[in-house]
Amino acid sequence: MNERERFLTTMKHQLPDRIPTVIDARSEVQEALKKYYSVESYQEVLDILGAVDIDRFPTDGWIRINFPDHYDKQDALIEAAWLGGGRKYKKIDEKTFKNDWGIVFKISDDGKYAGWASGPLVNAKDPDEVFIPTVENIIDDPDLPRNVQKLKNEGIFVKGLIAQPFKIAWMLRGMENLLCDYLINRTFVEKLYNKLYMLQGEILRRMTKAGMDMVGFEGDIAIQHSLIMRPDIWRAVDKPRLSKIITSCKEINPDIHIFIHSDGNLSEIMPDLIEIGFDVIDPIQPECMDPFLIKKLYGDKITLHRCGSLQKTLPFGTPEDCKKEAIYYIEHCGQDGGLVLGVSNTISYDVPVENVVAWYEAVRDYML
Repeated sequence: MNERERFLTTMKHQLPDRIPTVIDARSEVQEALKKYYSVESYQEVLDILGAVDIDRFPTDGWIRINFPDHYDKQDALIEAAWLGGGRKYKKIDEKTFKNDWGIVFKISDDGKYAGWASGPLVNAKDPDEVFIPTVENIIDDPDLPRNVQKLKNEGIFVKGLIAQPFKIAWMLRGMENLLCDYLINRTFVEKLYNKLYMLQGEILRRMTKAGMDMVGFEGDIAIQHSLIMRPDIWRAVDKPRLSKIITSCKEINPDIHIFIHSDGNLSEIMPDLIEIGFDVIDPIQPECMDPFLIKKLYGDKITLHRCGSLQKTLPFGTPEDCKKEAIYYIEHCGQDGGLVLGVSNTISYDVPVENVVAWYEAVRDYML
């Protein structure tokens, strides 16, 4: 099987030739893997491991948004080297910058991370106080369908993801402000979400029309033990809007796979996610949800996407621990398809390279 056949087969809950794998690794880990295997390129590492780089299709590489205050002067831009960097941002000072949305980030003292610092709606009384792009600001690529088909013809599984409107909203507004708005200023949330869901929904529909195999949302809506907001509030505010977008994509292509990424524990709303059409859940973070239990309860309806322990096994276990964990997931969650394996999030610079190798080689070498 080629890559695309392998992914589509498991998502149809049939048994592929081997479990498909994805990987998300920091640049330090990529360099360590290149050195370990004595190769020149990270693609050679991926080929050796039989894994797919989960971030190889950046959303803004597919469909871009035109911001009227777009920063195009080289002396006003910085190339970010921290995790998630590699793109150009408006420089404020040596440690602080903002993106096109006007969201401000600050680089950590060690230069390895960047965190949210502020957003343009933090002190706003109304979302209309700042520019929120609309459908008219989407820059369409007339070659997108042809390029997608070319990748599919090459045996590549093609996906397109957009940020959860909740993620954009809290970065614009501030997490504490937005969660308070959910409770006491619902008008603000509704007005902001009407804009964000319209924009993000149209982008997903255009990706679906372009022929992608899978589209979906990324951005956490949960923490270690629960949703970030109360489930009843999520059902009242977010669920209907997500459902409308998914339904519209399914009307374009009934076979499209719908993906959601959120770290944390989604158990409270797993039936809701399935009800509105999500069929690929990423990750099943083992410190928050038991992959075996999720498989037992919902395995005929969803594909479990990434289960590897990034809080325990990979950073603190032995290579043998990593191998055993990977094989456990195959044998308990993947024997009837519905499983894409990978470590549950970005592999950090402090994870031993031997553990990464042991985990992914175990998946690669396991004979179904």
